[in-house]
Amino acid sequence: MSELRKQDFPLSDSLSKLHMLIYQQLEQEQRTNPVSYVKFSNAKGRPYQSYERIQFEGLRWSVEKRISTYGLERYFNPNSTILDIGSNYGFFVTEFAMYVKEAHGVEPVPELCRIGEITATHLNVHDKTKFFAQKFEDFQPDCLYDTVFSLASFFTTDKKQRSSAEEFFGKIDSILKPDGEFFYESTSYQKSPGSEDYEHYVHAQKAFDVLKDMFDVYESYEAQSGPENQRLFVACRRK
Repeated sequence: MSELRKQDFPLSDSLSKLHMLIYQQLEQEQRTNPVSYVKFSNAKGRPYQSYERIQFEGLRWSVEKRISTYGLERYFNPNSTILDIGSNYGFFVTEFAMYVKEAHGVEPVPELCRIGEITATHLNVHDKTKFFAQKFEDFQPDCLYDTVFSLASFFTTDKKQRSSAEEFFGKIDSILKPDGEFFYESTSYQKSPGSEDYEHYVHAQKAFDVLKDMFDVYESYEAQSGPENQRLFVACRRK
């Protein structure tokens, strides 16, 4: 088991307690989840997600930086209900809860859902958030969504998501409101056949083909993801 690298800079008492609760859940997740991202070689023991608002550092860009860089402020709407598929630590859900009517996350790892609940309680948005500890394929929401996000949750590196693009994005289409919007971020890929992450490129392209057929795509672009990899981003509306 990899040793979790904990932060050693000074924190307020309330943030210290929050971090302690988060790390307790992460240590439990390491014990129960054989494909925990903390165990991946590139993580080097670091937590996966980062959140500036609670001074929590991880492997990926902070939630705030991703929202700003991807232009996701466009989806801030006090009347909207949003869903984050593969919500991981729930940081994206808790941040969006600051700006929307309600924010939901679906994530198959229960310890990670618990981190989202703990963080939402700390930030006093627990009454605007819900976390569902299950696979998206099994998720049966009791509402339709204004906006759905799939941020590196299709064809995942941990191999927990392997349904077809038609099934995955078709379900998203079915849970959006008639004028609903969808934002897709692929997993990190390389384009050279035979490279370690080439398979992720193949599935990102398959996802793009299905999205163009199923939705009204109004924005798409690639961006660098580390020194050798890229990601695909697609913004679209329900037809």
